[in-house]
Amino acid sequence: MDRSLIVVGAGVFGASLARQCARGDWQVTLVERVAPGHVRAASGDETRIIRCGHGADEWHTASARRAWQLWHEIHPDLVIECGVMWLARSDDGWEAASEETMRALDVPCSRVNPTPYFPSFDGADVEWALWEPDAGVLRARVATRTLAEQAQAAGATLIQAEARPDGAAVALDDGRRLEADRVVWACGAWLAPLFGELISLRITQQDVFYFGAGPVWETPFVPVWVDYDAAAYGVGDIDGRGVKVCSDVEGPPFDVDGDRVPLPANERRVREILGARFPALASAPLVGTRVCQYELTADTRFLIAPHPDHDGRVWLFGGGSGHGFKHGPALAENLERWLTGDDAPDPRFGLGPRAPSRPLRTAGSEPGDGP
Repeated sequence: MDRSLIVVGAGVFGASLARQCARGDWQVTLVERVAPGHVRAASGDETRIIRCGHGADEWHTASARRAWQLWHEIHPDLVIECGVMWLARSDDGWEAASEETMRALDVPCSRVNPTPYFPSFDGADVEWALWEPDAGVLRARVATRTLAEQAQAAGATLIQAEARPDGAAVALDDGRRLEADRVVWACGAWLAPLFGELISLRITQQDVFYFGAGPVWETPFVPVWVDYDAAAYGVGDIDGRGVKVCSDVEGPPFDVDGDRVPLPANERRVREILGARFPALASAPLVGTRVCQYELTADTRFLIAPHPDHDGRVWLFGGGSGHGFKHGPALAENLERWLTGDDAPDPRFGLGPRAPSRPLRTAGSEPGDGP
């Protein structure tokens, strides 16, 4: 028998869940106030990194590996297979922990000399590098739209309207009130104002900068690089957009409905990173910028939990914490089983206090897997 589901928010989390359930035996309504992959969403920029390196965390490593398979099934053109180069400054850091975990889970990785992988490279402060070949870049905006389109092709209905909670129902700004067997709020940064009495999310500004470079800097020939200890990462030029360089330092509080203007201090920092790591790009011109956001939980684990007042009918799904985008389809598989009661929800993603920990996102994620 068909069950009914309303998903509010057509970012990567919401669109993944709508697609997953619409392809099953659910009648799905997907509500989005702007459009899937819109410019203010954490899922809205051109690219996000996909990688299995998650330090010692086996759950996230396995989830990313499953997502790697699922993204190829959704559409192989969404994945740019360029690999990820992890630059290690010590032998006992994030990279070594990632290597141990990936080897234990049969995820390919190896120690390499990073210099030949880049047209210009200064590794004076790099002790070694971990190469993750089954990794790369997702075409984020296109991927989010593809998920929503595939959900609709499977029978889901997309409604463009602003929504707010009304008990266990969904009230739309056009006066309609929607009800279903299950309602999932997957609103990214907008979860905070809607459910602030239940959740704690820090919304921070994260700026992205693109620099002009020649064709030798094009990805997939140039891999993604991640410097965890420096809280920095980058991607080669994709589609002529420019070489992408980002600081993963947690930014200041951010109003997602306000103006989006990059901070001068962030531009200065990424220029320093670019010039120090890739000397040939020291004077590369700035050709583009993007202001994104992180929606951070205290421990940077996701928020996937039932609302305590609605007996499992209403769920909250968010807290991407700068590393969630790549996991979207894999999380949707899990959440569908939790919605049906076939599996119990994972308490690590529940409501309630969380202890701060070393971030899971690393420089290699972005807002919702990369700004």
